[in-house]
Amino acid sequence: MTDRPHKPANPTKVREPKPQKPREPWIIRTYAGFGDARQANQRFRANLLQGQRGLSIAFDLPTQNGYDPDASVARGEVGEAGVSICHWQDMEALFDGIPLGSINTSMTINSTAPFIFALYLVVAERQGVPWNELRGTTQNDLLKEFVARGTSIFHPELSFKLSTELIKFAVERVPNWNPINCCGYHYMESGAGPADEVGYAFGNALLILDSLRTQLSPPAFEQTVRRISFFINSGIELVPEICKVRAYFKLWRELCHTEYGIDDVAFRAGCQVRSLTLTEPQPEVNIVRIAYEALPVVISAGARVNALQLPGFREAQALPDQAEQTLSLRTQQVLMHETGLASYGDIFEGSKVIEKLTGEISAEAREIAIRLRAAGYTRAISIVSTELTRQLAERHRKVEAGEIIQIGVNAFTGEIGLTPKSSAIANHADQAANERERIESLDRWRTSRDQAAVVNAREALERAVVADAPLMDPTLELARAGGTVGEWTQSLERVSRGRYTPPILETSASLPPLTVPAATTRIRIALGKAGLDGHINAVKLLAHACMQAGMEVVLAGFKQTPEQLVETALEEDVNVLAISSLAGAHMTIARKTIELLKSRGASDVQLVMGGIIPEDDRDALLKLGVQAVFTPKDVNLGEIVARIIEIGSRQRN
Repeated sequence: MTDRPHKPANPTKVREPKPQKPREPWIIRTYAGFGDARQANQRFRANLLQGQRGLSIAFDLPTQNGYDPDASVARGEVGEAGVSICHWQDMEALFDGIPLGSINTSMTINSTAPFIFALYLVVAERQGVPWNELRGTTQNDLLKEFVARGTSIFHPELSFKLSTELIKFAVERVPNWNPINCCGYHYMESGAGPADEVGYAFGNALLILDSLRTQLSPPAFEQTVRRISFFINSGIELVPEICKVRAYFKLWRELCHTEYGIDDVAFRAGCQVRSLTLTEPQPEVNIVRIAYEALPVVISAGARVNALQLPGFREAQALPDQAEQTLSLRTQQVLMHETGLASYGDIFEGSKVIEKLTGEISAEAREIAIRLRAAGYTRAISIVSTELTRQLAERHRKVEAGEIIQIGVNAFTGEIGLTPKSSAIANHADQAANERERIESLDRWRTSRDQAAVVNAREALERAVVADAPLMDPTLELARAGGTVGEWTQSLERVSRGRYTPPILETSASLPPLTVPAATTRIRIALGKAGLDGHINAVKLLAHACMQAGMEVVLAGFKQTPEQLVETALEEDVNVLAISSLAGAHMTIARKTIELLKSRGASDVQLVMGGIIPEDDRDALLKLGVQAVFTPKDVNLGEIVARIIEIGSRQRN
């Protein structure tokens, strides 16, 4: 018999408790940001109204690479692949109506992370929010930038110093902030398998913690270990991915115990699912892929990420619009609220298959992590870069050979036709006007601020760099004074070794053979990336394929201006100049490159372009004089190389 609740003597004084909303098992995010701070703020607030529970900020490439909007290298890219942020007033506008003390903010920022974090802290001060109430993450992972994503600015030594100083500063003064996301995500995007992803991420974390261990008191170091967070990937191969996530949780706890003597450390991670599997053919199928890829990181109660963000299903064609971001939110909401998976304990505990594969991934990942740790930070960059190139080429070989099935690419091809492709193409007609407005706004800011205070703050920062002194406090003072991200970067460049660009391809890498035709005539090709996007997987593969075809390959570098690329083409006497562009500036880059080739009397140099280029722009590029345009639809390397051979074999005038 069930006991009846005791009835109080005076029921009128008893208040019924308000129903408690169940705690959501993970934070739902979308990766968002575009245009200026005002436009991005509107998108943030719209997403929050749609049920998003945290912010994940995409900064534009000039901001990520330390340029202000008026830098010539930023032309065509301001506000295009993220939001343009220069100074504290921009950051304040970005969070208009969003109290920093009540939101969890993830910032995908790396080389300029110290300055962007300083701007965030200044806005918190202006909102009256104590720093100890701030919750969120600065990505602040430079190793993966050197080998996979490409927004590195400074040499490895200075980059490592900036990253570790931000961590130390945050642990001591912003205690609830995650000062780094050690990113496994980008390794998987560049071809790494499950154990490699885990091993590279943990190897990086060990290198960082080893350095900080000598700089912090034991309690502060323990706090640092507990605040390290990760950003992981989730692919389509369900069982290996479930085991990979479980290996992350298992191995991190073990490493913290064996290497640092710290027990019961929680593995804390955010995740975005694998973009490499999202195809330009049959983009509708990506809706299914994204949903399946979200499962491994939330299905295990004992190995569930803290936050999840999903891409737009047309990512291989263009940046997601509001409708695509809403669909990504709805996908998570169905998973969280309708499937009931959060209602159960760990459903895989005791599974022989899952536990065996989890153990194998953990053991291999441990070996990789310890090997990177022993190599040291700078050498680790070279090791990971070489291994990723090999893994990426091997994965592509398997796709072309049909050993890996991709629906719509090498099996069950043809269009589905559920969504008009034209709706996926972002409208960039107003980009030039938006860019002019950003530059004019920056001019007004510089005129209105206390210029002497900015000069003094920059000089203090530069003295700190020269003296090898801590850099976060002078960085914070420059942010308070109204300095810009470009000025912060220029100051560090001026008193260090300037900008550093790692090589596109480690030529010592042992790479698998690809099926490509052989060039029968001498063809010399320069390959490079224009603009500020640093993703170089496609360029790596094409360089490897052209070398195997017998071409003479000149690696022109990445984050190049049209002027630099044309100069390389002329100096190296190439037949073909191949330019990759991923961030929406392809029309600007093509016009300028063709103009320069003509003015230098080099119209016989054949220009080809590739990247995330909307189909509507293909004809426009061809009319300008581009000889061929390759997009994610062009998946067969042999056919691409054959086309380049045909173009490069044309007689010079």
